[in-house]
Amino acid sequence: MKPATAQVLAFLRFRDAAGATPAEARNALACDRLAARVHELRAAGYVIESVRERSPMGATYCRYFIRERPAFAPVTGSQEGLGLA
Repeated sequence: MKPATAQVLAFLRFRDAAGATPAEARNALACDRLAARVHELRAAGYVIESVRERSPMGATYCRYFIRERPAFAPVTGSQEGLGLA
């Protein structure tokens, strides 16, 4: 998983029921492509819902909510210290 995608995953978990918008991700993570990172997370098996919202100025955007973790997530990185190596 790309570092930016992992940051977005952690951010969505942190925001929980409040969800996250592109503007919030931009301010908190300097992530200008939230939809692309959400697409990558969905491809990895995460269930992420999106809800369209409208700003007071009339612009539309999505708010993303993570709903569940994937049933299987590939293990990456070192397994030392876990008794698996």
